[in-house]
Amino acid sequence: MGCDSLERLWLASAVNEMFHLHEVGGEDGLLADTTFGAWIERVEAAWRSGVTSVTFTSSGTSGRPKRCAHTADALRTEIAFLSELFRNRRRVFSLVPTHHAYGFLFAALLPDALGVDHVDATKLGPAEIARSLAPGDLVVTFPDRWRWLERSLPNWPEDVAGVVSTAPCPRDLIAALRERGLAAMIEVYGSSETAGAAVRPWPEFSYSLMPHWHFVEPVSEDAPEIIDRSGRRLSLPDRIRTLGGGRFELAGRRDGAVQVGGINVYPDRVAARLRDRPCVKEAAVRLMRPEEGVRLKAFIVPEVGTDLTALQADLYAWIDSVLPTAERPTALTFGSSLPTGMMGKSADW
Repeated sequence: MGCDSLERLWLASAVNEMFHLHEVGGEDGLLADTTFGAWIERVEAAWRSGVTSVTFTSSGTSGRPKRCAHTADALRTEIAFLSELFRNRRRVFSLVPTHHAYGFLFAALLPDALGVDHVDATKLGPAEIARSLAPGDLVVTFPDRWRWLERSLPNWPEDVAGVVSTAPCPRDLIAALRERGLAAMIEVYGSSETAGAAVRPWPEFSYSLMPHWHFVEPVSEDAPEIIDRSGRRLSLPDRIRTLGGGRFELAGRRDGAVQVGGINVYPDRVAARLRDRPCVKEAAVRLMRPEEGVRLKAFIVPEVGTDLTALQADLYAWIDSVLPTAERPTALTFGSSLPTGMMGKSADW
C-alpha cells in the first residue's frame, strides 16, 4: 500500500464506508492486507456476498461533508439511461475524480455498460490530450475544466462529444467549444443525494428529468422534490421554473452555494469568517463574473484608523494559510462601506 499504519487506518475506514464492507464483515481484513490488489479483491468479494449500496461523500469544503448512500439498483437504472444516451460513443475520456458520484457513474460504470475503454486524463496536459483524443470519444469533466480545455485546444478531432456536470455550464463556453469543433455537449444535472436527475443537450435552455424520476405533485418551485420508481423521494438543491412534461429551468441555489473548481462553496460563510478577522468591520463575498475570472472576490470594510497596507497583507496571508483553495477570495477590494444600489440593497463591485 505504500503507507504507514495511521494512513492505512484512515484509508481502510474510507473504503469500508464507500463500499459498505461492514454489511458482510469484510472490513477487518483491510488493515491486514498489504497490497492495493488485495483491497480490490476484498471489495469484489463483499459485493458478491450481497452488499447492495455505495456511499459517496460530498467535498465538505464549507460545513461537514455529507454522506449519500445509493443502491446498486438506482445506479444501474441511471446507467441504463446514460448508456442509451451515449450508445454511439467508442471511448470515455475523463477528467474527473472517480470517488464522487459524477465520476463514478461516468468513469467507472458507463464504460463497462458501453463495453468501451476508459482513459483517465486527469493528469494529462493540453498537448497530451490533443494527441490522445480520437473520433467517438466522450469527454467528461466540469465547467472550470471545460474552460481550460476551450482555451488550451484550438481544434477538436471530428466526432468528439462532451458531458458537463456539477454546475450549470456557461452558454458562451459551450458555444465557444462548439465553434472549435466539439461535436456535441450534454449537461447532466444532479447532486450528491440524487446522482444524475436530468439532462440538457446543447442548445436547449431547459433540462428534462431522466425517465426514472418525476416531480412530486403539486410542484413547489421554491423547494422542488423528485421521486423515483422505487419511491425514493429527494429535494433538489435549486429553485426551478417548471415547463411541463418533466422539463424545467434553474432559478438559483436554495442554499446560496456557488461552484468554484467543481466544488460547492458558500460566499456568506466565507464573508462571516472574514468579519471575524482583526480590524475588519464588515465583509461581503461573491463569485467573480465570467470576464473577471473563476474565483471568489471580497469587499472589506476596515475599522476606522486601520493601516490598509498591513490589513491587506494580513488578510491575504490568512486566506492562503487557512481557507481551502476553493474558498479563497483572490481579489480584495477595500472601502468605507459595503456597496449598495439606489434602493439600498447590496450592489456589485
